[in-house]
Amino acid sequence: MKQAVVIGWPVEHSKSPTMMNAAFAACGITAEMIRIAVPPEGFAQAIADLRARPMLGASVTVPHKLAAHALCDELSPAARAIGAVNCLALEDTTLVGHNTDAPGFVDATLAAGMHLGNSRVVLLGAGGAARAVAYGCREAGAQVEVVARQPESVTWTRARPWSALEALFTASDLVVDCTSAGLDRERDAELVASLPFEALAHRAWVATLVYHAKTIFIERAQALGHSTLDGRAMLVHQGARAFTLWTGVAAPIDVMAAALSSTLPAV
Repeated sequence: MKQAVVIGWPVEHSKSPTMMNAAFAACGITAEMIRIAVPPEGFAQAIADLRARPMLGASVTVPHKLAAHALCDELSPAARAIGAVNCLALEDTTLVGHNTDAPGFVDATLAAGMHLGNSRVVLLGAGGAARAVAYGCREAGAQVEVVARQPESVTWTRARPWSALEALFTASDLVVDCTSAGLDRERDAELVASLPFEALAHRAWVATLVYHAKTIFIERAQALGHSTLDGRAMLVHQGARAFTLWTGVAAPIDVMAAALSSTLPAV
């Protein structure tokens, strides 16, 4: 039986094995995904070990996406442009790094009924998550504005200051929270208090990358009547992209989504 792995530190919380193992079973593929917890200092050796086994592929999560980028023999265009790898594929003896976060986000918006072509997107935060989402949205034809608390420290794109939010919200079709604020209710509330939601047109979508629970950010948007998207869809679709890269088989997205939902609280 071939193995796929998800590698991170920590990694016990990862839902990838639940999704992938359901997908393997649904498609009749003799494979399984397991979790491997590896601290940063052991990551390079862990990748060397994975090369030596009949590995189907690997999902890479925090904090290893930058390190994985540096260890690959080849990089996909998205991985090269974003500067981070979240998916590894072994092609014969060549380790190829991919970034499925970017197209996964785009796939999630399309599945929800939003088309990014010619849309205006505002990203809150300028970290690694924002970098992947920005790349995906721009590739899909969107105009992207990145807003940061310290815009002068952002080197990968032009960032706008928080004070520009009202004008940007007025013209936006989609606002995406790419910060980590949604992982903590107090920080989430502080973020929401700083946002000019009243400036958003009713048509505007609001999205978060957080998937484990409904955030105050999403609750506020829904209360105002906006269509919303949480991080579950992106998690499923980036996983589906990885599944197809590893197997050459179209991913059973509905099966993966159901498996993920079974492990999470209702939202």
